[in-house]
Amino acid sequence: MNRILDLDSKSAVTIFTLVTIPHDNPRQEIGLTDLENYISQAIWKTFDQCRNEAAARLEVNEVDLLLTDARVMEIRIDGHPVINPHGFTGSKLDVILAITMVKRDKFIEEADIILEGGSVRAHLLAKGENLSDAIYIEVKDDATTFFRITPHRTAYLSEFDWGEKELTKLLKEELGLRADQTAQAIYLRYIQEELSEKAAKKVNKIFHDAFSTFVNGGVMTLKNFLKPRSDKLPPIYLKSFFPLPEDVYKKRYAFNGKKIHFLNTSNNLALQDFVSDHIHSVYEELNGLAKRRIKWLMPTG
Repeated sequence: MNRILDLDSKSAVTIFTLVTIPHDNPRQEIGLTDLENYISQAIWKTFDQCRNEAAARLEVNEVDLLLTDARVMEIRIDGHPVINPHGFTGSKLDVILAITMVKRDKFIEEADIILEGGSVRAHLLAKGENLSDAIYIEVKDDATTFFRITPHRTAYLSEFDWGEKELTKLLKEELGLRADQTAQAIYLRYIQEELSEKAAKKVNKIFHDAFSTFVNGGVMTLKNFLKPRSDKLPPIYLKSFFPLPEDVYKKRYAFNGKKIHFLNTSNNLALQDFVSDHIHSVYEELNGLAKRRIKWLMPTG
């Protein structure tokens, strides 16, 4: 059974993007050889467009990048989605690909499925909620990571240092505790409303003092990537890998004279759902071709 490796955004780069490949003879049906060539072109063109971005994020030279995964998400001919392009005519193919890159020295097994987990979860969110424009935020132990969903691209946006460790540290300082585990246990009781009124009030203040750092960092990040005078902001989804109080999703926060609020994700966004998605079986033959082309394009020797 293949292992699914859920890597962070500093260890792997997964990008969902659309690439256009012209059909050399628009009136001629697309043959199997044409299709093989077009898929190969799409993979190489996507890798070529994204490798500078990937190398910068992974802090390696471009020649030290390894393309480990490429899968066809959708194919359109002259704007119309098709399941099997073989036999169709048209002037261009729009191929929506998901590609993953890692450092060449990353130890991996050939059967491993390597993914930048946050980017894939952003894709699953977009698919599940039918989103064409949104921000997806993940909060983990020590980092908050932003992903942007647009009609033709879903990928990493930015990140900053804030997570459960910052909250635990502040709880320890304010409550005079020594162990992380004690602070986390008290916080969990606060979430479950099992503290006394006095203790809950104190922990609530500590949490919101800590969370204000997250909000400030989030607002600064969004200012860098969203149009400041836009009348309408995209929906902003927040997924935390540790529990948050419900009022986090009820409050509104200031952003450039507007008010923003965070939406909770409605499902667990499991990577297994992405890997086993039936849509991949529709393109099973093309994805088999894509994986063979990766080995051809990315010799490991």
